[in-house]
Amino acid sequence: MSQHLVRRGEPPPGISSFTKIRLGWIKSHQVQIVKPGETSFSFLTPLSKGGELLVIKIPLNDGTYYLVENRQPIGFDSILPDFGILVLKVNPDAAEGYGTVEVKSAGGIRNFSKATYKLEDNNRNIFVDNRNNISIIPLWKQSENLGVLITTPDLGQRAIKAAQAIQALIDQNLRTPDDERQTLIQEAIEAFGGKDFEKSYAIATRQKQR
Repeated sequence: MSQHLVRRGEPPPGISSFTKIRLGWIKSHQVQIVKPGETSFSFLTPLSKGGELLVIKIPLNDGTYYLVENRQPIGFDSILPDFGILVLKVNPDAAEGYGTVEVKSAGGIRNFSKATYKLEDNNRNIFVDNRNNISIIPLWKQSENLGVLITTPDLGQRAIKAAQAIQALIDQNLRTPDDERQTLIQEAIEAFGGKDFEKSYAIATRQKQR
C-alpha cells in the first residue's frame, strides 16, 4: 500500500493491483470493467491470495481510472496498516514518482492506518465521485472474499442501509444458526444483486419486525 514498513523489523506490505497488472501477475480475466453510471455487485478475492476476480477497474473519460482491490492480512500482505476495500486513482500520464497512483484513503490519514473502506464503519463505508457519477461501497464477506458495490451516488445510501441489514443478519446467524434466517439472508442478497435495495432491506429486517 505504498508504505515502506508498518512496524520496524517486519516486511513491508505487498504491492498494489496497479503494479501487479503492469508486471503481468494479474491477467485480464481477473479484472472486471465497470463504467461510470453502471451498478455492479461482485466479490473480490484477497489481492495477495489470488483468485478468479481480483480487481475492479473503472475507466474515466479523461484517461484516468480507478482500481478497486480487497486487501487482507494474507500472504505477502500479512503486515498491513489497514485491511478492507482499497480504492486507487491512476493517472497513466503522470511521470513516475509524481502521482501515477493515488490511494483514496477512507480516513484521510497519510500513514494509511485508515486507508480502506469498511461497511461497519459509518465514516468509511462509501467512496463518492460525484463528478463521474460513481459510488464504491464495501459489503459483507463470503469466506475470504469481500463484496463491493459499484453504483451511482443517488443509490449509495439505500445500498448501504440494505448491506448493513444483511451484515447484521449474517452476524446473528453466525452466533445462532437458524434455517429461516439463512433463507432470509439468501433472499435479501438476491434482491440486493437485482439492485432492489429497498426490497433487500425489507427482507433483511423482516425477522426483527416480528
